[in-house]
Amino acid sequence: MSVAELDIEAELTGKERKLLPSEIISTQTDPRGLITFANGVFTKVTGFSREEVLGRPHNLIRHPDVPRALYYVLWSTIKDGHQFFGVTKNRCKNGDHYWTLGMFQPNFEGDEITGFRSTRKGLKDEGLKAEFDELYRAVRRVELEKPRPRQVEAGYKALKKQLKKHGYADYEAFARRALAN
Repeated sequence: MSVAELDIEAELTGKERKLLPSEIISTQTDPRGLITFANGVFTKVTGFSREEVLGRPHNLIRHPDVPRALYYVLWSTIKDGHQFFGVTKNRCKNGDHYWTLGMFQPNFEGDEITGFRSTRKGLKDEGLKAEFDELYRAVRRVELEKPRPRQVEAGYKALKKQLKKHGYADYEAFARRALAN
């Protein structure tokens, strides 16, 4: 099944799907980022069935407002064997979106990374959502000014610059504020 067949190019609605406190999203991927497990909350929130997502790239829920550089940092960190904490705005199958704060980490068998997992809950603080939206918009704007092969590099530099401007050493320090949410 192709990405187009999944109808994830549905027009963005601007409507937020808010997660309930009891809704915890859990997914796992293989080392290439292809989904191997998605819990019922994931399918309920995103509108995708398990059959539609299993074996598909996890980025099928990537919202275009979130900079490519953020996913570069996330994937680089977990592929290096470390955990990553972050806030993401994701898209639903119907074009709605949802905000999560989550922990992303590698799965190991001995010293070998056998895949990755994420556990995410809803971000409720509207002020924090606005701050992340502002950060992501600023970085994404820089990315979109560049040809696609140079977007991640330009976005990464812009992300570091924006974080420094706001007094944060790195993205995770900025994102950890959401833990009080």
